[in-house]
Amino acid sequence: MEANRLHQPSTSSVRPSFPAGYQRGGQRLALPFLNRTIMVSVDDVVCLEAEGNYTFLFTRDGKRYLVSKTLKELEQVLDERMFVRIHKSYTINLAYVQSGLFNRDRILQLADGREVPISRRRMKEITDLLFRYMQTVAVS
Repeated sequence: MEANRLHQPSTSSVRPSFPAGYQRGGQRLALPFLNRTIMVSVDDVVCLEAEGNYTFLFTRDGKRYLVSKTLKELEQVLDERMFVRIHKSYTINLAYVQSGLFNRDRILQLADGREVPISRRRMKEITDLLFRYMQTVAVS
């Protein structure tokens, strides 16, 4: 399903919702880019999309980076409290979840406008996780 390609993300009001107690700015990813290495804050990563043995990393400022690592490799260094695999090809940052359409379409909308599919098999688990996460944000 290529739902995210149907809707162009908007970067005008991309604001994350972190839970109380979350330590921001603690982790950065080193990404090779045009013969140099750039550092990207994990807090700015909206979602990751698998593309074979590569991964597209999308940031809140609308940039897209192609990383020569698999989604599984990248997930090993990301905070599992904030990043969740919702589909075989997508991992999202919970701080950027805007809304979910939990009907037959199983689409999750992120704060940048990107729409990503939720795995049919993990639908209940993801729904419960999102509900618990939203409660921690509402409390803070």
